[in-house]
Amino acid sequence: MKDKFWYQIKSNFNLKSILLIILLLIPAYNFALNNNNKCDRFHVGTFIYESKVGKIIIVRREKEEIDYREYPNHYIRQSVKWISSCTAEKKTLEMNDPILSPDSINKSLNSITYLHILETFPDGYFYKTTNRKGETDSYGKVQLYKGSL
Repeated sequence: MKDKFWYQIKSNFNLKSILLIILLLIPAYNFALNNNNKCDRFHVGTFIYESKVGKIIIVRREKEEIDYREYPNHYIRQSVKWISSCTAEKKTLEMNDPILSPDSINKSLNSITYLHILETFPDGYFYKTTNRKGETDSYGKVQLYKGSL
């Protein structure tokens, strides 16, 4: 009788422990899942940021991004491949901007950079870009563009 009593206590304790662990893991998993998905809403859309040469408007589609310094004539066109929810690989395909030297354009064509979304907020995100070696090229803040093109 005594052994049966201790067996039931041990069984109940194990079940309660397992249930408690599961209940603690569900919110942690849900937080991680939701936190990563916050970047997905920036995979497509129109955005704006301030650069050394003025305001840049980004028009991003699923597999392509065009950065306009002056819409529609001065731009940089890149392919975009999302390698995770918050990281994209971008390859420069075409550049048309008179402030860029021919040497700079030739050097940049077909180069690959990585966009890392570091933090999101309701109307934009903070980012950094890196080269293939992982060296940081730039940091910035991008916001949703609410104007017309």
